[in-house]
Amino acid sequence: MENRGTQTKGSQDLEQELQAIDKNQFPEKTYPPKVKAMFEAVLELFASGRELSTLKVSEITSKAGIGKGTAYEYFSTKEEIIVGAIEYEAAKHFHRILRLMEEGQSFSEIIFKGLDMLEAANKKYHGLTVLEKILQDSTMTGSALLKEVQKHKGQCELCHHYSQRLMMLAKDSGITQETSPWKVWGAIVSQYVLYAFYLSHQEMILGMDKEEVRSFVYQNIMKILGGST
Repeated sequence: MENRGTQTKGSQDLEQELQAIDKNQFPEKTYPPKVKAMFEAVLELFASGRELSTLKVSEITSKAGIGKGTAYEYFSTKEEIIVGAIEYEAAKHFHRILRLMEEGQSFSEIIFKGLDMLEAANKKYHGLTVLEKILQDSTMTGSALLKEVQKHKGQCELCHHYSQRLMMLAKDSGITQETSPWKVWGAIVSQYVLYAFYLSHQEMILGMDKEEVRSFVYQNIMKILGGST
């Protein structure tokens, strides 16, 4: 059972620090309008099933409603735009979770809202199809795409800060005594991956409907964290 506990002075200081980071990292403030338009265009093309191997920068800029030359004012390659778009989409989800925490929603409510967001993304991007296309695309794997991913390692720091927030919420709710934010993050992400697999391969999971799987995922998270279901 969750109880909203009183934060310690240390967690209050961390909360103030994280709020400052969250404000600075907010997607609408972080990305210039033309960059945001290109990222949105890439995501729309992904959602439409567009093949990455033949995707051109001119197609992205056309979809974004800007000139092709504008893209090269911000990016050097197509891969750089694509990795940036994926990072942008992930940041939007992070900040949605942040807003839920700021609204005072419970740990369980946030977990289930996260499952809702995962389900919406599954419908929009055809399950794991987009990820599979990226991994299988011989024109982007290995060198170009992986080099771009390496450049975005700084986002791991943002993940760490959100992990700390979730850990604090879980501790204040009496769910866990875990002091490692990465273990809390791992408990959640591992089960979200399981749910993503279910959404993409429902025909293989017999005898369980969606609500049963959602409950199973939440119970697994609680068990890993040492909480009661």
